[in-house]
Amino acid sequence: MPLLLAQISTPDNPYQAVISPRLGRTASKEQYAFIYRTDLFEPLGEASVLPDPQDLFEREPFMAMFKVKEGNLDLILVDIHTKPEDAAREISLLPKVMQYAAEKYQEPDILCLGDYNADGSYFNETAYQEIFPPQNYLQLIPNSADTTVGSASLTYDRMTATSAMASDMTGTWGIYDFSSLPCVMTNGINPKTISDHYPIWIEAYTNRDTD
Repeated sequence: MPLLLAQISTPDNPYQAVISPRLGRTASKEQYAFIYRTDLFEPLGEASVLPDPQDLFEREPFMAMFKVKEGNLDLILVDIHTKPEDAAREISLLPKVMQYAAEKYQEPDILCLGDYNADGSYFNETAYQEIFPPQNYLQLIPNSADTTVGSASLTYDRMTATSAMASDMTGTWGIYDFSSLPCVMTNGINPKTISDHYPIWIEAYTNRDTD
């Protein structure tokens, strides 16, 4: 992570990261990280890992609160990478995780994001709206999105917000297909050596927060 931050930071665009502990039941561990522009955002309070005494998650969700420096938007980011074989069960628990985050930080604007493994053989995506009913949650990355590099169209990666963020969202989202970048195509780079997932993105207003 220090090497990545050094590569992307410039005097005009300085970056920092909020990083989780290493998480996982086995010797194989992963870390979550929120990378942010320090001239645009500031973290509020302490980041935290979801308490999980029943060991319901392979990698417990990681959460942190941020505020924009020019505007009134503040929100909680909740990051998750489900265990593929347990994706359906872990996804079904995310509304409770988002509720926990709202109560912990006393903030209703929650954005849960990450590799949900929410498609294919791991998860029946038609159940998504049952877990996240539209009256309570915003499905910011639709089921039609293809977020993986492979030939199959799979929506593994998601962003789900609480309905309290409805006024903050522009409705614009996208997939960053790096496989078509000239530097990748010209040099014959196999996109899978970069990642087997494409980055996903959304747009939000910074000055329409109503809570």
